[in-house]
Amino acid sequence: MSLATLQRELIPIIEEQLKSFYYSLDFGQSQELQDMIAYHMGWGEEGGNHGKRIRPLLVLLTTGAYGRKIEDALQAAIAIEYLHNFTLIHDDIEDDASIRHGRKTLWKKWGLAQGINAGDALFSIAQLAMLELEHTSSQPTALQAMKEFNCTCLHLTRGQYLDIAFESSKNISVEAYFAMIQGKTAALISLAIRLGGLIADQDENRLQLLAKFGEALGMAFQVQDDYLGVWGDPQVTGKSAASDLIARKKTLPIIYGLQHSDDFRNIWGDIAISIENVDEFANLLVSVGAQSYTRTKAEGFTNQAFSILEGLFPSKNPYSDALFELTETLLSRKY
Repeated sequence: MSLATLQRELIPIIEEQLKSFYYSLDFGQSQELQDMIAYHMGWGEEGGNHGKRIRPLLVLLTTGAYGRKIEDALQAAIAIEYLHNFTLIHDDIEDDASIRHGRKTLWKKWGLAQGINAGDALFSIAQLAMLELEHTSSQPTALQAMKEFNCTCLHLTRGQYLDIAFESSKNISVEAYFAMIQGKTAALISLAIRLGGLIADQDENRLQLLAKFGEALGMAFQVQDDYLGVWGDPQVTGKSAASDLIARKKTLPIIYGLQHSDDFRNIWGDIAISIENVDEFANLLVSVGAQSYTRTKAEGFTNQAFSILEGLFPSKNPYSDALFELTETLLSRKY
């Protein structure tokens, strides 16, 4: 059974479970709050794009890869997705972002105060969903899952702190940048995969390997995204050339350039970047080694992810095969 086949089977199940749990909650006189969150999730009358649901899919594939029923992991899967979307609501506010998936962000549509409140509500909903795991897992497993869930929440806020702090910092090291993306991108992916193994009753050694695989996968994904943000093909990515440079995002190649090139540091601070001169900046980054450095780091994290993945599943089944295929898809993308 291919990844595409399993996605066609599992994504509707994830979506139905997300909606079923969400609409079972009582919003009382706050119906518009329910509509706001539904809007962000891609539901409701206005529809919208709800994303690929990669994180809950990782939970289910991992649980299934160890022979457990995916139904046992559904509550953890939807809790992960609620948590992810909570972070997006607050990230959009903290980044002053006005558009997500081609339409207004929640806070731009309903205002800053209501946006914060909606994010808080979705965080609580994620917690409630995770607590439902006690109905499909043992009490120790459910308690451990809840503990790891909240430890990851703290990790996410540390990563977000660094991301915000970087906006005003002039001296960011690549080491600090890796710590930031480890918290912002890799931590939640790592949790999704570890929870899948926890629900499947894997021992601590295996759980640690699953977490390391997830972390390497998340790091590789983000570094590759950084690469595409400067040197991706606009015809493939759907974004303007060197979109991260134009937006002045301090991603890995840009931080490397700032750290290793006086010329790049000087023009970064003094010259406005536009579609007309962005190639000059991108080419200067190539000349100072930022492109090769970023590509090497992406390849290193990718190789680490596959190396760990190879030893995680002694016996193959459709779920483990799909997990390999999904990893390959995520780490070889051009957009």
